[in-house]
Amino acid sequence: MQILTSLIFVSYAALTFNATSPEQAQIEVEPGYWNWSHQTTLANIPFSEENTECLPPSQSRFSLDRLAADLGQDCSVTDVEPQGSGYSFTLVCEGFYSGEAQGTLRKLSDYQIQLEASGQVMLAGLAADFSFDANANHVGQCPQE
Repeated sequence: MQILTSLIFVSYAALTFNATSPEQAQIEVEPGYWNWSHQTTLANIPFSEENTECLPPSQSRFSLDRLAADLGQDCSVTDVEPQGSGYSFTLVCEGFYSGEAQGTLRKLSDYQIQLEASGQVMLAGLAADFSFDANANHVGQCPQE
């Protein structure tokens, strides 16, 4: 589940990629309050989640390589390709939650993105199919604490 949870973090991003290598592919994030939701199916079991969180400016830029490393599952990103208003990529993880996913991240506007991924993850020694669809919308400035 760590793979899916961490993929959600990508949903905060408003893309600006200037290269197709994972080290150079930078995700530019609009700081502020973001609402995200996802619908996931894992081993034919559907579930969803929605949350609104503040994303500070200090976390506003990272690479696909950093995203993979932050998953904590010995993950790497390969096959980064421009696709329409975003990029497609392959995520491969060799940690406790090992598996492979094909993903697409699309910028719909500076304040709205979509992430889709599908693949297989190993659960209790068995391969399980999963699909993941997420939407993120910038909804304003972070509330004052």
